[in-house]
Amino acid sequence: MSEPQRVRVEDQDGVRVLTLTRPEKKNAFDVAQASQLWAAIEAAASDDAVRVVALTAEGDYFSGGADVSIFLNIGSTDPMSLAKVGRLYEPLRACAKPTIAIVQGHCVGMGVTLLPHFDMVYAADHVTFRTPFVQLGLVLEYGSSDALPRLIGPQRTKELILRAAPIDAKTAVDWGLVTRTFGADALREEAMKIATDIAALPPGAVQESKRLIDQVTASFDASTQAEDAALASRYGSPENVAAVMAIMSRKKKPA
Repeated sequence: MSEPQRVRVEDQDGVRVLTLTRPEKKNAFDVAQASQLWAAIEAAASDDAVRVVALTAEGDYFSGGADVSIFLNIGSTDPMSLAKVGRLYEPLRACAKPTIAIVQGHCVGMGVTLLPHFDMVYAADHVTFRTPFVQLGLVLEYGSSDALPRLIGPQRTKELILRAAPIDAKTAVDWGLVTRTFGADALREEAMKIATDIAALPPGAVQESKRLIDQVTASFDASTQAEDAALASRYGSPENVAAVMAIMSRKKKPA
């Protein structure tokens, strides 16, 4: 039995647009969605007709983060499949072509920590960004202990992570998490104008310029290894299980 489609793929003027299509679950990453997105990014990266890769989503959420069922089934999930969720930044960081996030809806958890791995992030001006890791008895991930301080500074990173409260789109731009905002009705058109402008330029020069800008001196790998070790001790911990069970019980209450 084939998996349901979690990612729609479209091409427009040299731009490969990938759309998360699980709005009923707030585009939360389960194994199927993460695996399909990973494969779609790799396919776009290897397709000579694609000059720019853009990611957006259907519904009110860009992504609600990790599907909470992953936490409850972590012991019985295939490790290779689970890695597609836990290391989804890898195909983005490996992509030589410019990557753009078109954030039409709210971002939670992984939906936020995935953003620093895009080259540009354009968001609707009503969306919010929240990282509830500590509320779940967890720590930050996706290399964000390295990527976020580089992008928005250590103090702002600490407020975002330790307070676990949402920030609005204007604050996200002021801090540097988001490149620019547009009205919700204009977001897709304006972001695609930027994407197609880039796609129309000499691809070799674009990709080499991106490579030069992306060069860093400190170790991203060391940060992700430290995060992975901390998360390994937090997943399934009493705090994590209690927090997830509380969320699940709230979801089951009748409206």
